[in-house]
Amino acid sequence: MSKRVKIADLKFDPENARVRTAKGEAMIQESLRQVGAARSIVIDENGTILAGNGTVEAAGQIGIDNVVIVEASGDEIIAVRRKGLTDEQKKKLAYYDNRTGDEAEWDMEQVARDLLGGYDFLDQLFEMGHDVELKENDYDELNDEQKHILLLEFDTENDLEIMFEELNNRGISCTIMN
Repeated sequence: MSKRVKIADLKFDPENARVRTAKGEAMIQESLRQVGAARSIVIDENGTILAGNGTVEAAGQIGIDNVVIVEASGDEIIAVRRKGLTDEQKKKLAYYDNRTGDEAEWDMEQVARDLLGGYDFLDQLFEMGHDVELKENDYDELNDEQKHILLLEFDTENDLEIMFEELNNRGISCTIMN
C-alpha cells in the first residue's frame, strides 16, 4: 500500500555523511528535469531520509512537491516502473543514475563521529587499512602498550586534516605520517 505526502514533510538526516558537490547537485537536478524521478529513496517511520538526501533536496529545488511512500520491511526490492521514456531518455537515466554518486564526497567529520560512536561496519565499508604495507621497523620504536594502531588512508590532505583534528578534539592521540 502506498500514500502520497508532500516532499516538505520529509526530514533530512542531520548526520548524513554524504556531501554533494555543486557539480553533483546540478547533475541530480538536470537528471530530474530531463528524465524525471526514477530511483526510490529510503525514509524511516518518522519521515527522516536515510538514503536519498541529495535527490530529495534537488527535487525540492526544481519544484517536485510530492513523494509516494511505499511501506516495506526490507526483505523485498522496490522497483520503480517508468513509462513513456524514449530510448535516449532511458540511456540518460542509466548514466545519470550511475554518475551522480561519483560527484559526492564524504563528510569526514561525520564519518569520524560515527566511527567513534561504535559503528564498526564502517571499517569494512571504507576498507580502512587494507592494501597498506608497513615495514617491520615502523613498529620497532613502540613498546607493547603502544602497539594499538589504526591506519587510515585519505584521498585528500584536507580529509586527513579533518579526521586528525576530530580525533584530537576527542582526546585520541594521533600522528600524521607522510
